[in-house]
Amino acid sequence: MIGEAWREITAGMGRVLDSGERWLFDGKKATYGLAVMRILFGVMILGTLTVNFADRHYVWGPGARWLSPWLTVDDYGFPFTWVFGAGDPAAVFTLKYLLLMALAVAFMLGWRTRVVTPLLMIAVASLMRLNPIADDAGDNLVRIMLLFLCFADTARHWSLDARRRAREDYRPLVPLPSWTGVLFHNVALLAVSAQIFIVYMTSGLSKVQGDMWQEGVGLYYPLQIDQYVSWPALNEIVYASGLFVTAGSYVTVFVQVLFPLLLMRRGTRVVALLLIFSMHVGIAVTMALPWFSLAMIAADAVFVRDVTYRALARWLRRSRRGEGDATAGDGDATAGDGDATAGDGTDSGAPGEPVPTAPSRRERPADGSEVAAGTPPRLPD
Repeated sequence: MIGEAWREITAGMGRVLDSGERWLFDGKKATYGLAVMRILFGVMILGTLTVNFADRHYVWGPGARWLSPWLTVDDYGFPFTWVFGAGDPAAVFTLKYLLLMALAVAFMLGWRTRVVTPLLMIAVASLMRLNPIADDAGDNLVRIMLLFLCFADTARHWSLDARRRAREDYRPLVPLPSWTGVLFHNVALLAVSAQIFIVYMTSGLSKVQGDMWQEGVGLYYPLQIDQYVSWPALNEIVYASGLFVTAGSYVTVFVQVLFPLLLMRRGTRVVALLLIFSMHVGIAVTMALPWFSLAMIAADAVFVRDVTYRALARWLRRSRRGEGDATAGDGDATAGDGDATAGDGTDSGAPGEPVPTAPSRRERPADGSEVAAGTPPRLPD
């Protein structure tokens, strides 16, 4: 009896390992979601730099001498202290600032992302360290995510890199086995997902410790803080409704704490994403934190399945071309959206070349289905 139970346990562990192995090596996951994340992060960084351009010297540059005590206790080291320095002359600081904006544009458009992504990460962190009190927490998430995105293929879709690879006979500078790119990409995706889970669960568990959130009035007080109000009349309409405040407070806590679990099934995943997107839109409108909300929405975009993005791309093509022109292209899920490859079974590092799968004791499912990003692989019944 003990021997039979042990065999069942080892067989179950083998199935789990097989599922995890297939997930890691059987093609790059959430490539569309990461492309959306890249685009929105680029918009967020560029937008932040643009709206602060007129005050750049006072916020980060030579006019920010009032921040000198803070800079004596920061823990940043090279190369973050090398790009932007507190002693930069005004002209030099402005030139660096413009170069950072150019990097944000290149990242958003997906141009040479393997080089641009680490440069952007270092430059953004270097600038933001000069004035941490001017940040809205969205930049913290962006800096962490940019580190993970250095190892992910964010330019496989909707990018200039994808168009270039489709036109040219692409050859990487350092030829590597194709499975290494798949592994790095999927591990980076897991790191992105884990970071989002940490953010939401930490926020939710911190809320439940407070009496205001336990009593269902947690939304009432932030909506009345003057520095977080864009339209006072709109905020008054929101917090004047006791039902809305109570329901919103409890739903916010539950969706943040249970977010990882809600992603495991399609029905609950759709509900969770709709609620979390709505929450961030509400934060952007009622609390004057648009760039923070955009950063969070960009990160959450990886949990939307690739098939959803492909369907959206087809719908946009039909609306742009007209029903008559789109009929012939309805069967192609990826054509015309700037992809470097013909489908999800190929690696963007070598267009048209199938991604080799890792050796496995079990065959891949016949339908070729993939596990959604951020959810554990489904085990056989």
